[in-house]
Amino acid sequence: MDFNNVTKGKAIPLGIIIIVLTYLLSGASSSILPFVFFTGILVGLMKHDNIIESAVAALLVALIGSVISTIITSAIIYISYGSTYLAYTLTSSLYLVILYIIAGAIGGVIGYYIFNELDVKH
Repeated sequence: MDFNNVTKGKAIPLGIIIIVLTYLLSGASSSILPFVFFTGILVGLMKHDNIIESAVAALLVALIGSVISTIITSAIIYISYGSTYLAYTLTSSLYLVILYIIAGAIGGVIGYYIFNELDVKH
């Protein structure tokens, strides 16, 4: 696996944009787990050369997208409720970020296998 091949192209920036936009459009209060999973599948379809590259690219997208979403949520909570509630939500959001990363990596692997099953000539 070459890390330059993983980050080359537009798959990672597009995936991050998809996660952040769906998070903002969903009202910033719902879980983004399905969005992260389906974005991982899309990234796996775009990075279809190697299964490890697909999984790592989807993992990077899930990591960066979920961290950006957590920062946006933290800012909204701090402005709305104050620092006490922010401390509580940051401890619970750490578990969610880990869950989003796992879901994104699984989505990348599934996207790789979907591309192989489609039998598309590239």
